[in-house]
Amino acid sequence: MVRIGLVGCGAWGFNYINTLCFIPEVKLQSICDIKEESLQKVRKNYPNIRTTTDYRELLNDDQLDGVIIATPPHSHFSIAAEFLSQHKAVLVEKPCTLSYHEADALIKLAEKKNIILMVGHLMEYHPVVFRMQEHISQGRLGQLRYIFLERTSLGKIRNEVSVHWDLTVHDLSMVRYLVNKNPRWVSAYGVSYQQQNIYDLVSIIMEFPGDLFVQIHANRISPIKKRQAVIAGDQMTAVFDDVKDADKLQLISHSNEIIVPMFEKSLPLTNQCRHFVDCIKTKLPPRTGSADILWVMKVTELVEQSLLANGAKLYWNGNGETNVKDRGI
Repeated sequence: MVRIGLVGCGAWGFNYINTLCFIPEVKLQSICDIKEESLQKVRKNYPNIRTTTDYRELLNDDQLDGVIIATPPHSHFSIAAEFLSQHKAVLVEKPCTLSYHEADALIKLAEKKNIILMVGHLMEYHPVVFRMQEHISQGRLGQLRYIFLERTSLGKIRNEVSVHWDLTVHDLSMVRYLVNKNPRWVSAYGVSYQQQNIYDLVSIIMEFPGDLFVQIHANRISPIKKRQAVIAGDQMTAVFDDVKDADKLQLISHSNEIIVPMFEKSLPLTNQCRHFVDCIKTKLPPRTGSADILWVMKVTELVEQSLLANGAKLYWNGNGETNVKDRGI
């Protein structure tokens, strides 16, 4: 039995609770949140789980094998660092931190303590994304030419992070998993409607070796919810629509023949939580561990700098206008 604690039980934290409680090899032992009303909801639905408003109670619990951190992004670094220092495995929600260098510091701490650090890049645990990666690696799409990802919805106003830290992290992690290369350069444009430098709409362009262009669009002011990805190769195009209930994945040939591939019917969050538990048990590095964290954080910080520089083209190798250092990723 793997004993897990949860810090943060807002809307997404409750998704973790509902998921973990149905994984047989997991005991969700303790839940922390600073809001008493959230804890009251936990007690009503799960009376056997300990609750507290002080995460240090989990920090000092020697029985805990690992902890999931689902608090607001600005708190991720400090809380994760404390749990890693106490030799507890950590799964931190995306974004891992709000800077590349903070993420790098967490990774170095996890390596020093020889403990698991994993980030919740949920889309890498989506069965459709896994199936698309199989088709790409098997050459079914041919040479990749263009990828377009769109993620929109009329979300709640977020005062703490821009949309690229909130939504596009999902798409960047997907790109990293599917392409498995570093971009040559990154450029981004955005619009702030609510407050300065908190972007509500962002468009990102990246160029990869092999003449592959990737475009990502995200906004949280659209009344239409979209979760779409188009991966175009010189032989076939994969279209992934995560809003649809059926036929989420289609392969389209150049003659417009449509194939609907089969894929495993499993929930991404369940897959992610099971993977975290397996990593705790086996001590093996997680799929969304250090290399994945640093890649996504580096691109996100390049996006941030490009936005502040009016769409400047920033180069991965550091020869452009960025001071984000590569750590051999």
